[in-house]
Amino acid sequence: MDKATIIAELDRNYSGFAEFVGPMPEADFVFSLNGEKWSAGQQADHLCRSLAPLNKGLKAPEFVLKTMFGKSDHPSATYDELVARYREALSAGGSAPEPFRPDAIAFEEKDRVVEELRQQVETLCRNIEKFDEEKLDLLVLPHPLLGKLTLREMFYFTIYHAEHHHRHTEQNLAQRQPELA
Repeated sequence: MDKATIIAELDRNYSGFAEFVGPMPEADFVFSLNGEKWSAGQQADHLCRSLAPLNKGLKAPEFVLKTMFGKSDHPSATYDELVARYREALSAGGSAPEPFRPDAIAFEEKDRVVEELRQQVETLCRNIEKFDEEKLDLLVLPHPLLGKLTLREMFYFTIYHAEHHHRHTEQNLAQRQPELA
């Protein structure tokens, strides 16, 4: 994917998730299957927690990124290859590290969390604009499960991440028992 496609896919996936969660009634927003699966609110908060450090890193000058993390020693994986690596890491027991794990999110926080998610994605798309195609394959950032990723790979992950959590939210809600009348 080129930069324009990455930005479009980020916007599409995160807008889709925000539009899914935004109008949810309270019972759906806070529902957590057996108290083990994240609620829709927690899924949205997790995505915000994941985007915030990425945006912070992308605001750093290029020389800082190179000094802190070096340069890529491999060509960027394709989107499908990156997604396969992430799924494999999850299958091997990988999970979100503590700073990315959400606390319970009350229904009253829904508008704030959805707006924060929208703002984080808007900021991310603006941050991506400053990098040319070559830099997307040269500069790296650390990922907690996948190690150092090129910026392009990190953006591929981020595109998939919204889709992944959207799907989990739908699956969680599909198992919700209807209220008894």
